[in-house]
Amino acid sequence: MRANLNIQDHVLLWNAAAVKIMDVRHTSMTLGEELRSYRLPASGFLYATGGGAQVRMDGTEHRVSRFYVLHGGKGACLDISSVEDTFEYYLILYKATASLPCDREILRLLDRQDPFRLQYGFIPLYPASLFTLADRMLQEWRRSGRLEKFHVKTLFLQFVHAVMQQLEHEEVGLARPNLTAQVVRYMHDHYSEPITRESLARIFHYSVPYVSKQFRRDTGNSIIDYLIRIRVDRAKELLRRTDITIQEAAVSVGYGDVSYFTRIFKKVAGLNPKQFKDRSKEEKRGFNRPIAWLGSSIVPHKPQNYNENYYHYEKEGNLPMYRNGASVGVTLLLCLALLLSACSNASNTNSANHSASNGASAATAQTETVSGSGTMTYNAINGDIQVPRNPRRIVAVAGAYVGHLLALGIEPVGAGGEAFDNDYLQGKLDGVENIGEDVPLEKIVELNPDLIIIWNDQEAISSLSKIAPTVAIDYGTPMREQLLEFGKMTGREAQAEAWIAAWDKQIAENKPSVEAAVGDRTVSIFDESSAKEFYAYGAFGRGGDIIYGEFHLKAPPIIQKEAIDSGKGWAQLSLELLPEYAGDYIFISGWTGNENPEVVFEGPIWEGLPAVQNNRVFRNDGRGFVYSDPVSLEAQLKFVVDSLTGK
Repeated sequence: MRANLNIQDHVLLWNAAAVKIMDVRHTSMTLGEELRSYRLPASGFLYATGGGAQVRMDGTEHRVSRFYVLHGGKGACLDISSVEDTFEYYLILYKATASLPCDREILRLLDRQDPFRLQYGFIPLYPASLFTLADRMLQEWRRSGRLEKFHVKTLFLQFVHAVMQQLEHEEVGLARPNLTAQVVRYMHDHYSEPITRESLARIFHYSVPYVSKQFRRDTGNSIIDYLIRIRVDRAKELLRRTDITIQEAAVSVGYGDVSYFTRIFKKVAGLNPKQFKDRSKEEKRGFNRPIAWLGSSIVPHKPQNYNENYYHYEKEGNLPMYRNGASVGVTLLLCLALLLSACSNASNTNSANHSASNGASAATAQTETVSGSGTMTYNAINGDIQVPRNPRRIVAVAGAYVGHLLALGIEPVGAGGEAFDNDYLQGKLDGVENIGEDVPLEKIVELNPDLIIIWNDQEAISSLSKIAPTVAIDYGTPMREQLLEFGKMTGREAQAEAWIAAWDKQIAENKPSVEAAVGDRTVSIFDESSAKEFYAYGAFGRGGDIIYGEFHLKAPPIIQKEAIDSGKGWAQLSLELLPEYAGDYIFISGWTGNENPEVVFEGPIWEGLPAVQNNRVFRNDGRGFVYSDPVSLEAQLKFVVDSLTGK
């Protein structure tokens, strides 16, 4: 997306920013040398001082010659090629945020046009001052004193001031960055390599929840489901157009386990790989009616090859052209193997080490006993897993599901960070180890688990299954169904059924009073993000399980169609269309993951809504409001009932 640069707004936001310099360096590249897929770890200016090269940032081409100024945001992908003789440039990396307290107008403007993440490039009319400032920054940065580092910051602001002055006289186009587009491009380029939510978050320098949330909002899919579809589409092309074997096709798209590859291929394509390959051969021979093979609607066909470069800070200013991460991975696996060999109880059998694809198909536990082992076979989405009949030390890497375990009377020994962010679980996790948002293998080993529960994440499952039986679960499975599966998995089916019976009783007791209060009126559920981007939700999370799922209250027709009937669970809104989405009652989830969310619901459009005028707007700022586990739902039930009935 390209637009014209509003220099006055640009300057206003820079003036209100808190700035920190992350690095300053000077690089010389010679003829034939290239920089491939370098991810900016922070926003930055590239300032060319000699020679020329072809520079691509997030797919936008720039023919860069001396004195060219190029700006890009955090996470942007930088490629440099076609170097002419010697290409020299400065790279100045910085972090800028809105200073607090901050005027509301500044926050609105920052949401519309974040100057610290925009991409633009131009040749300044007066380059000498920029060169002097860049060179002085480099010399001061190489000195270690605090005063020198402070001087770098003052020089940087002068550099930005000079750039702003020159931009007033230039016709400069800018491109807005798109994190999801960057992630999609990376997955297309590296689909055959191990990719997880955590690895993508590290590459793009954001938190796992932020990357996952942005991706799901933009695509309607989880990262792993999207990746699976890319891999299957690529495997289909190979099987259809070449004589590649099933084993070779699996390995070529990132799967070492052929049986797992076969399962997910069939789930996505409707045929197993052999059937698909045989049918393709028949079609080539003309035995069957021709079929028009269409590309995936979610996968753009833009195959490219890039090597990933991780940012490496050095005291000297040399930017590495390549960085090989293989030795790091080998070292980690070796350390893990040594650590596991020292653990007497680390002998576990996990018959399938990979995750399955999209879909909330319920897993079922088989009742037969494995002879003499004290275990049972649990048919999870990642295969048949031998799990303890009564696990005592569970690590819930998928922290959002800790409430299911607590409802069964199980306190895990460790849990992902999401559990500790849930305010409804406060005081219930005092004896539980917070393992954070990533998958810290060494910490999990120290917890000595006999069962691990994790998201549908292939790489993590493969590693964790070496520690203990590892069961994958899919996001979006209805609460009752998921709780029953946890009961089967842990040998507590009776507790699961008892909780569900008690829950059904609570619903039955409260439903008449809610129906009497609400009648035929409609209910909407919103979250608060920004004036240009906020969402309505259906029957999953944010009270929707109760409002639409249990009490069967009516949603406005457009929400019913786009967020509920569509199966997505949400719909992106425009503030101008708010009256179409607004029900007679409105629930607002105030927690959005942003530290300083913009106040959206105000002004004449908002004030004119019947729900606002009738005092039927209810806001919940707790993060627990977004979850759908049993403990969170019990708390949400009270909030929803009290709000609707006026208790």
